[in-house]
Amino acid sequence: MFFLISFAWFVAASFAFVLAILTPNWLSFTRSGSTSSITVERGVFYVCNWLPNSNAYKSTQCLSIIEQTSSNEQNTWLYEFAFACASLAIACAGLSIIVLWLSGIYFQIRRRTRKTLCFLLCITLLTLINFCTSAAVWILLISETLKLGIAIDRYMFGWPMWLAVGATGGYLMSLITMTFSFCAISRRKNKILQNYYRPRNQF
Repeated sequence: MFFLISFAWFVAASFAFVLAILTPNWLSFTRSGSTSSITVERGVFYVCNWLPNSNAYKSTQCLSIIEQTSSNEQNTWLYEFAFACASLAIACAGLSIIVLWLSGIYFQIRRRTRKTLCFLLCITLLTLINFCTSAAVWILLISETLKLGIAIDRYMFGWPMWLAVGATGGYLMSLITMTFSFCAISRRKNKILQNYYRPRNQF
């Protein structure tokens, strides 16, 4: 029962995290340029600059972080932080697929043996890595903004940032319930073994 609840939390968190990293506007801030102010929108994989135009519209310049080898605009984004953030996001999404695949295999196992407990422990450890990795993504993005000398305000965060934070919370709930599942199965198995090896009175 605990594992089923954990699986539901993990599916919801994985869907929310993937949706968040595919959306560019995690946070936005304004930097003063040489001629006018520039509004920067940061995502996990893209950096977009909103430039004022003579018309009522604004022109947008976006670049992919993965395709860059260095940062040409040190006042809007930092290469080391951005590349680490994008790499961790890809790793977290890939690890989520692996955990979902392993969970599907676990659902097919009927007998709860020692090998099954080790298998469940591996899934729990991978869920822990998933939780830490998802948290590191938005922590790095906030750290990059602080490194640029920009004061953090909750109004600068877009809905993908809050969705990513919620996904981290979902991974945490999945980890907690999966740990409960491991402890419950382990305790049940130990009780069965104790009853099996308990000496019986022959008289």
